Amino acid sequence: MKKTMKDLAPIALPHGPPVECTQEYFKSLMESKCMIKKYPVWDIARPTPQVLMEQARRDLMEAEEKLAEKREEEKKNRAIMDSKWEDLRNKELLLKESFISFNKFIRENQEKRDRAERKMQADNEVLMRKTRETEVMRQRVVEMEEVKQLMEKQVKDYTIYEDYLMAVVHSYPEFKQPLDVLNRYEALAAAKYTLAERQERDLEMLEYARQEIGALTEEKKLFIMGLNNMLANLRWQYDKVRNRVVKWELALNRLKETAAKRHVELCHVKSAIWSLYVKICKQKGLPIDVDTNDFEQQLVVIMRALLELRRIYRIAQRRSKEKDAESMQTA
Repeated sequence: MKKTMKDLAPIALPHGPPVECTQEYFKSLMESKCMIKKYPVWDIARPTPQVLMEQARRDLMEAEEKLAEKREEEKKNRAIMDSKWEDLRNKELLLKESFISFNKFIRENQEKRDRAERKMQADNEVLMRKTRETEVMRQRVVEMEEVKQLMEKQVKDYTIYEDYLMAVVHSYPEFKQPLDVLNRYEALAAAKYTLAERQERDLEMLEYARQEIGALTEEKKLFIMGLNNMLANLRWQYDKVRNRVVKWELALNRLKETAAKRHVELCHVKSAIWSLYVKICKQKGLPIDVDTNDFEQQLVVIMRALLELRRIYRIAQRRSKEKDAESMQTA
C-alpha cells in the first residue's frame, strides 16, 4: 500500500468574485509553469525593495496584458453571441410568421369546410322540403281524382233535376232558362231565412225585454224595501236625536241657570274685591290707579295687605306673649 504524504503547504482557493481573483489565478498558473526550485534559506539571495517593486510591476503589466487579451477575446465572443442571438430572433420571427400563415391557412380551410357543410345542410333541407312538397302534391292529386269521380257521379245523379228544371222553363214562360228558376228559388229561400231570422231576433228582443222588466221590477222592489228600511232607520235616529236634544236642552237650561247664579255671585265678589281694594288704598293712602276690571292686580294689593296684617298680628301676638311672660315673672 502506497503511503500518501501530507501536503504541508496546500493550495488555498480564493474567495470572492471571479473578476477580482483573476490576478491570483494567473499568478498561480505562472508559478506552476515555471516550477520554481526551492533552495535553502541561506542560499536564496535576499531581494531589495526596489527589486520586489519591479517584480510586482512586471507581474502587474503581464497580468494587464493578459487581461486585455481576455477582454478582446470576450468582445469577439460577445459579437459572435450577438450575431447568433440576432439569427435566433430572425428565425423566431420567421417561425411566428409561418405559424400565423399556417393558422390563417387552417382557418380558411375550416371556413371553407363550414361553408361546404352549411351548403350541404341547406341542400339537404331543400331536398327534404321538395320531397315533402312532392308527397303533398301527390296526395292532393289523389284527392282531386277522388273529388273528380265524386263530382262526375253527382252530375249523373243530378241530371234528372236538370230535366225537371227544363220542363219547368217550358211550362212557365216567365222563366227563360233554368238559372232563373234557381235564382227565384234562392231569392224566396233568402227571404224566408231573413223573415225567420227577424222573427227569431224579435222574439229574442221580446224575451230580453221581459227579462229586463222582471229584473227592473225586482230591483225596484228591493230599492223600495231598502228605502223603507232607511226611512225606519232615519225615524229611529230622529227619535233618538230628538230625545238627546230634549235632554241636552234641559241640561243647557240648568247650565244657564247655574251660570246666571255664578255670574251674580261673581258680580258680588268683584264688587266686594273692588270695595275692599278701595278701602285698603284709602287706608294706606295709595292712589287708585288699577282698572276696575283688573281683578288680578286688585287681589295682589289685597294679598299684600293681608300678609302685612298677618305679620303685624304675629308680631302683636308675640309681644303680648312676651308681656304676659314678664308680668308672670314680676308677679
